[in-house]
Amino acid sequence: EAVEKAVKREMTPDIHAGLIMSIDVARFGDDRSVIAFRAGRDARSLKALKYKGLDTVQLVARIAEQAVKWNPDAIVIDGGGVGGGVVDQVRALRYKVHEFDGGARAQDDARFANRRAEVWSEMKEWLEQGAMPDDPELIDDILGPEYDYHPTSQKLKLESKERMKDRGLASPDCGDALAMTFAVRVARKDARAGRGQRQPRIAPGVDYAVLG
Repeated sequence: EAVEKAVKREMTPDIHAGLIMSIDVARFGDDRSVIAFRAGRDARSLKALKYKGLDTVQLVARIAEQAVKWNPDAIVIDGGGVGGGVVDQVRALRYKVHEFDGGARAQDDARFANRRAEVWSEMKEWLEQGAMPDDPELIDDILGPEYDYHPTSQKLKLESKERMKDRGLASPDCGDALAMTFAVRVARKDARAGRGQRQPRIAPGVDYAVLG
């Protein structure tokens, strides 16, 4: 129900919301590398980009293209597996990257088994007021993973990609990419301006309303 409402929700672009770009990294096989965008409550204006069969060098080139085009306020990259090489290459291009480790300790360690479960929970709360595209793959990804609680600690656990594949489901690459946008916090542009800081430069030709 929350996903359905987020797909149908009308959204007035917020030109002051910080833009987060996140990348879920895959290499060959059936999985896809996904570049997702979210600016506050808006994950619809900029469509996610999905790639299959790219090596890390090719993926880094795509990331750099999008970073130049949209000048995001934060870039989050999944550093697990081959993602570590992508993080290093993007940093070598002098972009500031937030490396995401889904298996790392959650910030709210009393409630969540790891960081991945935590950001997915934040995405679930965001669905109550956010706007997402009518993308069947993204919808399936968000609805696909099951969850459970650790038998002793009672911390929330999200189903692993491997277990989902055992159940005949695809890896939730689009869902993971959107969830990773909740791994960082970025200040609003009007708040930064109010503190006397210069607003971030927007790439030439970019419509401010689109970034809402």
